[in-house]
Amino acid sequence: MLGNLLDGRYQVLQALGGGGFGQTYIAQDTHRPGSPKCVVKHLKPITHNPEFLKTARRLFTSEAESLEQLGTHDQIPRLLAYFEENQEFFLVQEFIEGHSLKAELLPGQKWTEEQVLQLLYQLLIVLQFIHSQKVIHRDIKPENIIRRQQDGKLVLIDFGAVKLVQTQLLTDPGQTDTTIAIGTPGYMSTEQGRGKPRPNSDIYSLGMIGIQALTGLHPRQMEEDQNTAEIHWQHQAIVSPGLAAVLSKMVLYHFKERYQSATDVLQALQQLDTQIGEQLTQLPQVSISQQQAIGQSSSVTLSVEQYSHLEKILLELVGPVASTLLRKIAVSAPSYEELIDSLEVHLSTQQKTEFKQKAMSLPRESVIKPETKSKNLSTNTPQANKSQTNTDKEINDSFVQQCERDLTDLIGPIATFLIQKAVKSAPEISRSELVKILAAEIADPQKAWQFQQRLLS
Repeated sequence: MLGNLLDGRYQVLQALGGGGFGQTYIAQDTHRPGSPKCVVKHLKPITHNPEFLKTARRLFTSEAESLEQLGTHDQIPRLLAYFEENQEFFLVQEFIEGHSLKAELLPGQKWTEEQVLQLLYQLLIVLQFIHSQKVIHRDIKPENIIRRQQDGKLVLIDFGAVKLVQTQLLTDPGQTDTTIAIGTPGYMSTEQGRGKPRPNSDIYSLGMIGIQALTGLHPRQMEEDQNTAEIHWQHQAIVSPGLAAVLSKMVLYHFKERYQSATDVLQALQQLDTQIGEQLTQLPQVSISQQQAIGQSSSVTLSVEQYSHLEKILLELVGPVASTLLRKIAVSAPSYEELIDSLEVHLSTQQKTEFKQKAMSLPRESVIKPETKSKNLSTNTPQANKSQTNTDKEINDSFVQQCERDLTDLIGPIATFLIQKAVKSAPEISRSELVKILAAEIADPQKAWQFQQRLLS
C-alpha cells in the first residue's frame, strides 16, 4: 500500500496502525497546494458477495456522512473525502499536528486540579456536541485525544463508530452488532464492554482519564471494591472534595447512577467552580484593581485593561476555568513576572510558550506597582468614571438574554452555561467585559468580531 495513489490524489506515506479493524495510513493530498498530510482509513470487506457489498456500502456511506457532520466542530478532525475503490472503502480525514494526551499522562506524575478541570471542560463541550448528533464516541482514551500543536486545544479522534463499521465489514454476514464491544479496557464501562454503549459511557471514559491524571495511575492499576465494583482512587490524589465527587459520579459502575449527559457534568462543574471561586476570594472577577481599596499590598496590582487581557489569553487556552485560575493566583502573586510563572504551571508545554509570548508582550506601564496604588486608584477603577459609555453600563436581564440568543446561534446550547458562569462569577462585570469573554468562545474571528459589534453598538 505504501506509495500507492488512492482515488488519483492521496499518496500513502506510512502506516499508522491496523489489525482486526482495518488499516490506517498517513498520506499526502497531491491535489492541494503543498501536498498537505491527511489520514486515510482503509476498510476491506471480508467478502465480495453482491448482497453483502450492498449492505456494507450503505453502512459505510451512512457513517461517513455522520463523520462529515461531526467534523464541523473545531475539536474534531474534518472528513475530507470518502470513496470506494476495487470494492474496498476509504475514509480521508484531516491530519492533526500535535501529540496525544498519552505523552502528558506519565506514570507516577500527577496533574494539578486546575489542569484536570481544563481537560474536563474542553472535552465535555466536545461530547455535548457529539451526543447532540446522536453519536457515541465509544473509544475515549489518551491515545485518541490530540493536543493540537497550533493552539494547544484538545482534539478528539478515532471514533468508535468507524471501528464498528470496520468490524461489520470484517464479520461474516448475518452476525448481529449488539454483541460487538468497541473500546479499550480500563477506560471502557461495563455496559460498553457488553456491546451496549450509551452516551454516558463516554462520560465514564473521560472520568477515568481525569482520575488517571490526578493519581498518576493507569485505570487498570486502580483498586476496585470487591462487592460493588466501584473504583477507590481518592486516597491516591490531592483533590478537593467537590471535584472528587464529580469524577466519582462520572465513573460509577451502573450507568443509571452516573451523570446522564455531558451537560449535567458541565453544570456540576459550574457549581463547583463558583463555590471554589467564592472560597478563594470575594473579589469580583474583573476587579483586581479594586484590591487597592482594601489594602492588599502584598500582591501585584493590575489595571482593569491588563487583567481583562490576561483573562482573555487564558480563556483561549483553557476555557471557562480561566476566570477562577487567574483570580486565585493574582491575589497572592508579588510581581507580574511571578504571576505569569505561577499561571504557567497549570498549562501544557505548548500552551506555556504561547501564553508567555502574549502575556509578556503587554505594555509594562499597564502594571501598577503596589507602592503607587493610591495614586492610580482614581484612574483605574471603573467607579471613578462619572459617566459611562454604552459598553460600560451594567448588564441587565434583557442584555443577558440578547447575549444568550446571539451566542447560541453561533456555538449551540453551551452558550447558556458560559453566560451564566461569567455573570455568576463576576456580579459587577460590565457589558463590554462580558461580551469580550463570550466572543473568545467563538472559533471564527470574523463571527466573533460581528458578535461584539452587534451587542455593543
